Amino acid sequence: MFVLVAVALPAVLWTTGGAIGDASPSVDANVTERYRATDALTGTQTVEIRTDGTVTSRTVADVTLVPETERKRVHFRNAANRQYDRQVSNGSTLWLHDTDRDTVTAIELTGPPTESRTAERLQLLVAAAGLTDDAGRPQSIGVSPLPVVPRHAGAAPQADANHSYVVEFVETDTVDGREAYVIDIAPEANRSEAGYHQRLWLDAERFYPLRKQTSWTADGSRRSVTTTYTNVTFDAAVSADAFRPEIGANTTVERPNTPNTEWFRSRADLEARSSVSVPEPTVPPAFELVYATRTTGRIDGVGLRYAAGGRELTVAKFNYTLDIDADERDATVGGRPATIDYGPTTSVSWNCDGYGYTVRGTGVETDRLVEVGRSVGCPA
Repeated sequence: MFVLVAVALPAVLWTTGGAIGDASPSVDANVTERYRATDALTGTQTVEIRTDGTVTSRTVADVTLVPETERKRVHFRNAANRQYDRQVSNGSTLWLHDTDRDTVTAIELTGPPTESRTAERLQLLVAAAGLTDDAGRPQSIGVSPLPVVPRHAGAAPQADANHSYVVEFVETDTVDGREAYVIDIAPEANRSEAGYHQRLWLDAERFYPLRKQTSWTADGSRRSVTTTYTNVTFDAAVSADAFRPEIGANTTVERPNTPNTEWFRSRADLEARSSVSVPEPTVPPAFELVYATRTTGRIDGVGLRYAAGGRELTVAKFNYTLDIDADERDATVGGRPATIDYGPTTSVSWNCDGYGYTVRGTGVETDRLVEVGRSVGCPA
C-alpha cells in the first residue's frame, strides 16, 4: 500500500519551466492540485520484495484508495498465507477480515493533528528533478524519499551532513499503458550502486506513483521493495459501502484492547498531562517539534516527533523494557547498553530504570541519532 506520511514541508509555488533536453518533458501542471484532484482510484497493487535479484515475497491485491486519507479497501489475492484476506478503512476505523473464521477485527485509528503533505512532497520532487528548470540541471533538495512499505531491516541510508538528496529525471516510460515520468532519488553524498536508491514512476496526468522501487544494501545483500499499480482507474465511481465492513449475522467482531493516544502541540502541554516524565532531547537545530503524544492503556508512554525539510525524528519512552543483551550492544547511552536497528528507518533503543527508550529517524544519520539518544540518557 502506498502510504501517505505527514511531514512538515514548506509550501511551494509552481512555476512553469522549460524541459531538461529534447527528450525530457516540460511539466506545466500544478502537481499538488492534480494529485489532490483524484477523488478515488481503483486498481491492482503488486508488492515484490527481492534479495540479490531473487524474489522472496510477492503480494497481489485489488485496491480502492482515496489519496491523502486513510480510506481504503484492499482485497488480497491468494491469501492462503495471510491471516486477513481483506482490509477496509473509513478513515477512523480499520476492519481486518478473516473470512475463513468469519471474523472481523476492528481497530480504532488515531492520528496526529497535522495534514498530509504528500502532494507538496511530490511537487518538490518533480521540481527538484529539473522538469521545471530552464537550465536543465539536476538539483539537490532537502526532502526525503517517499516512505517504503513494508519496512525491512537493512543498511541505513547514507545521507550527507545536510541530509540532502539528489533528484533527477530519467525518462518518460509507461506503466501498464499509462505514461509516467521516471525520477531517481539518492543521497547526495553516496550515489553508488550499493547505496540507498529510490526510483518513482509518476503518472504524467495525476502524478500518483504508479510504481515505487526502493533499494538498499544490508549485510552484503542488495534488497529492494517494489510497489506497482496496474489496471488503474482514477476518479472511479466508488460506493460509500466500499469503505464499510462486510459483517454478516454470524460474523464475530473483535475489538482488541488498543492503547489510547492523545496529541499535543507542545512538550509543555504533554508534560502537564502525563504521569510519565517527558524526555528533553537535544535535536539538530533545523528540527522543530511537530507534535507530542501521550499513550495510555496496555502501554503507557510519551513521544515527541520532530521534522525538518522532509526528515523525521522521534523520541519515545514507554513503561516496559526491551530485550537488550549487554554482550551484543551496538552503543552505550547513559551508561546503558543500546541496540541500533538499521533500515530505511533507523532506531536506537535502550532501557533505563524500568522504562524503554527509542530514538528513530528517517533521513537522519545513525551517529546523529545516537547523539540525540545520549542527550536523553538515563535520567535520575
